[in-house]
Amino acid sequence: MRLPFTRGGVSAACIVLAVSTVSSAELSRYREFELGATVATVTAVTQNAARLTTVHNRPALLQQLEWRPRYMAGAPQPDRDSIGEVVFSFVDDQLFKMAIEYARDRTSGLTTDDMVGSLTAVYGAPSSPSPQRRTTSSAVALDAAVVIAEWRHADTTVVLQRKEYSESFFLVITSLPLDIIARKAQATAVAMDQREAPAREAALLKKQADDDKAAAETTRTANKKVFRP
Repeated sequence: MRLPFTRGGVSAACIVLAVSTVSSAELSRYREFELGATVATVTAVTQNAARLTTVHNRPALLQQLEWRPRYMAGAPQPDRDSIGEVVFSFVDDQLFKMAIEYARDRTSGLTTDDMVGSLTAVYGAPSSPSPQRRTTSSAVALDAAVVIAEWRHADTTVVLQRKEYSESFFLVITSLPLDIIARKAQATAVAMDQREAPAREAALLKKQADDDKAAAETTRTANKKVFRP
């Protein structure tokens, strides 16, 4: 689950842009997790270190961890039942983003006001309506994600979104300074990969040719020892 944002237009009735009065420290937490945490700290809770993947290892280490608490081994925990999936994003062993997709069977029938109300109890009240909109893909995407509410304080944002077609709800919690570092590292890594692609391809072809040659020689040597005309 990846949630890049683009901008577009929408009526003010469809969206609330929120600026919270709570502290940055309060916004940076989601349940047992907190922005800036290490991979080890997060996996100690999720117990699924094997699901950790490396996106890029240079110029910064970018990693992602997917967690589906409803499918964890052991007895189910009711307080996690509403979570469908969480994607934790790390840069140099620091958690900079948490993208939470809520289970649709637990949000079915809930209105946007219901969702904003539940989060208001945690993060404080959103501010006045705004005509802005941000989506997870292009503005013409069939199932674009509409921002319902946003809480912001200093260097932390909490954004509640809803996909228009599937009616899925998402919560994205981001450390803005770490996100900037991660975005720059991502762009640099892509540029480096593209620049080095021809050399990598040539090296791969050479290795394949060398392996084929070695295998052929091994077969030749073995057959030469036992062949009888």
